Amino acid sequence: MQSIIDDIKNQFTYGNMIIRLILVIVFVFVFEKLLGVLFFFAGAPQTHENILEWFMVTASLQKLIWKPWSVVSYMFLHSGLWHLAFNMLTFYIFGNIVYDFLGNKKILPIFIMGGIAGALLCTVMFNLIPALHKFLEVPMLGASAGVMAIMLAAATLAPDREINLMFLGPVKIKYIAMFFILFDLITIPKENPGGHIAHLGGAVFGYFFIRRLQNGTDYSLHFNRFTDNVRHFIGGLLKQKPMMRAERSQTTYTKTTYTGAYTANAAGAASGKPGSATPPSEQEKLDAILDKIAQSGYDRLSKEEMDFLHNWGKK
Repeated sequence: MQSIIDDIKNQFTYGNMIIRLILVIVFVFVFEKLLGVLFFFAGAPQTHENILEWFMVTASLQKLIWKPWSVVSYMFLHSGLWHLAFNMLTFYIFGNIVYDFLGNKKILPIFIMGGIAGALLCTVMFNLIPALHKFLEVPMLGASAGVMAIMLAAATLAPDREINLMFLGPVKIKYIAMFFILFDLITIPKENPGGHIAHLGGAVFGYFFIRRLQNGTDYSLHFNRFTDNVRHFIGGLLKQKPMMRAERSQTTYTKTTYTGAYTANAAGAASGKPGSATPPSEQEKLDAILDKIAQSGYDRLSKEEMDFLHNWGKK
């Protein structure tokens, strides 16, 4: 059991944001279900439902105003195991595509802001369209809107990237994204209109985020600045000794990466010692191009940079 806990800790500490988010969502799912079991044995299952509803989002403005955090918390709740498994598998597959292009700092903003966009679209449509008024009080939960934002971000970045699907073989992700959008559109009148509308809101945000990024506008900057400030504030509240241990652990890990080796070689070259700086890797070249897009826009790329980005999207 201890080895499993250690593995989870290592994955959370050293894994990318995709792995961290999946671990957090799975932990919340397990905790919530165990809490439900405890309330069941205590003979108060309704109390569990009442608590859960405080973290689920509803389109009713009268309820939403009393629990504004629910536009975020609802993304971390799931109704059942299959609901959780499908969302996390989809998030893992398409999240890694986004990670290949944009690195770690864009995953959380796209996921969270996509989920918020889905909740807000539901709120607007449910309050404005008379046919949807009857769903105002229905609570919603699930990471699907954030996952759809990630999916459309991936499809916008690398539309011709292929994924092997069971019974179908390799399929370009632009067609997979198109299928899910059409499915959500045509099933709104059938069942779960709130869920399908939220999916579409997340999808629109994911597409819009990448298009604006390619034009030089990065909507994740303020989000990341806020989360960095929160993290630094929490870190400042921790005791000094645990912080020093964490820093030593991180340093040990970093030295095993390519970046650590490159820094050491570069330092050796600068000091006149044997050895020369390692040339930039493809990932470093990609990061530089993405930084240039964020600062100057896609149109300012050279032909070589455009070709590199296009070829990278086909991998």
